Amino acid sequence: MFENEITLNQFLLEQLETIMADLPEDCLFTRGSGHGHPPVWILGHLGIVGEMGQTFLGGSVSHPEWVPLFGPGSSDEVQPDASLTREALIAANTSAYETLRALAANADAAAMAQPHPIELLHGTAIETNGQLLAHILTSHVGFHLAQLSSCRRERGIAALF
Repeated sequence: MFENEITLNQFLLEQLETIMADLPEDCLFTRGSGHGHPPVWILGHLGIVGEMGQTFLGGSVSHPEWVPLFGPGSSDEVQPDASLTREALIAANTSAYETLRALAANADAAAMAQPHPIELLHGTAIETNGQLLAHILTSHVGFHLAQLSSCRRERGIAALF
């Protein structure tokens, strides 16, 4: 049911790894000048949304302590914490989206046709669980990767493409 979205998500997660390959640990808490988010929040937000997406497919949230820090509508005021390392955040994203893709591959079409429960998106073009899952796998990740990429470029690191 989500073959294209799964492929695009794999591509986007490869991009995340490429963007992070030369973004140093010491800038995790430095806000991007355009969008204002620090990389720690972007990575944490992507990770927790990937885990929250799993709940629509029978999965669970592996980092419940991240929901108030990084969940939808959260502040990006994240305090340094020894557990919020570059490697831990990348690993959390890899794991979250690998699991989400596996669950999405077996999604129930009837359940995906039902209205989604996310109040933040009520009144938008995203109306069903399936549309929400497609957004989580693709456009949501792409939007935040653009922010992460801008953090990289602000440090004077050459463009990837």
